[in-house]
Amino acid sequence: MIHTKEDLKRYLYADREAQPPHPNIILRHFDPIYRIKTLIRLCEYHFNLSSNSFYHKVAYYCRKLQLKRLEDRFCSEFAINVFDEGLVIWHPQRIIINPNAKVGKHCSISSGVVIAQAHNMCPTIGDNVELMIDCAVLGNIHIANNVRIGAKTLVIKNINAVNTTWAGIPAKKISDKGTIETPIPRPTAHL
Repeated sequence: MIHTKEDLKRYLYADREAQPPHPNIILRHFDPIYRIKTLIRLCEYHFNLSSNSFYHKVAYYCRKLQLKRLEDRFCSEFAINVFDEGLVIWHPQRIIINPNAKVGKHCSISSGVVIAQAHNMCPTIGDNVELMIDCAVLGNIHIANNVRIGAKTLVIKNINAVNTTWAGIPAKKISDKGTIETPIPRPTAHL
């Protein structure tokens, strides 16, 4: 979680390294993915410090309003204090994240991903996990590190096998190759 200015800088740097923004600083601010990730991190920073400071309360509500506009534009719901550093968002449309879920470092999510509660329990997702288009992770489950979840997959049970690929409804293991043998591709900066 982001509690200091140094934490904020570290998280923003890790997110930019995982998914480089446009090299032109002016065009960078028109990139919705860059704006969403930056606003998520700024909201986390100001929210975590808002109990002691009026400035951080006001700054949090201003940043949250900006984030809400982008969420409405892309029909998504991004929660704060969920993602660890190195977040990659491929397409920001229709992403729903429960605020009580926990996601590890270097997570990659695509359009239509749902990380949600079932019976008031939320999932915990490990490091280096790739969630592909339209997959859903529901309930009190744990997903191990270096796991790839295929498109249109429904995960309702724990995935304890490290470095595997899962697909189907409900999810079944289809490969022993996860994100170690075939790492999450790093997006290149716009040229």
